[in-house]
Amino acid sequence: MVSNLAEYYFDIETTGIDFDSDEVITIQWQRLNGFTGDPIGDLNILKRWDSSEKEIIKSFTPNLRCKPFDFIFVGKNLLFDFCLLNERMKKHGLGEFDIRCLHERCSLDLKHVLVLINKGNFKGYEKILPKTNPLTNDQIPRFFREGKFPEIEQYIKDETEDFIRAYQIFKRELPTLVKHFQGY
Repeated sequence: MVSNLAEYYFDIETTGIDFDSDEVITIQWQRLNGFTGDPIGDLNILKRWDSSEKEIIKSFTPNLRCKPFDFIFVGKNLLFDFCLLNERMKKHGLGEFDIRCLHERCSLDLKHVLVLINKGNFKGYEKILPKTNPLTNDQIPRFFREGKFPEIEQYIKDETEDFIRAYQIFKRELPTLVKHFQGY
């Protein structure tokens, strides 16, 4: 019997990409239907400006330590998110996310599919996904410093919707590739 696993769109926003010095600004996730990719429920956003980096990471940490099929991460460039969260967890004395357990967890990172669609090129792969918001990731740290929190939240909501639309297309279209591999 096929089960509908608990898939969740997952992403974080940060002050940059340096694992040693940059910090988490937001952690966001939304449950998705495992068959269609349709969103289920609301988008959850833990915001540093509502509490602290330590508190939002502490609130999310149980999802990192659950059983391998309880929270299936679906996103883009998930390894970055996991590594940065892990460094920040250690910094705040919240333990450590055992990165080695990722081989036991189900996760779906669309980065790899996007690179293939981009003819195997890593440069520019992220531009494959359509964007409705003109902001870019590199503007988020400045907006955070300037206290432009509503703009950050809108960026997150738009990015989530864009990702989910693309994920739904992948869920619908990728299975048609099976015919190319039957009898191979």
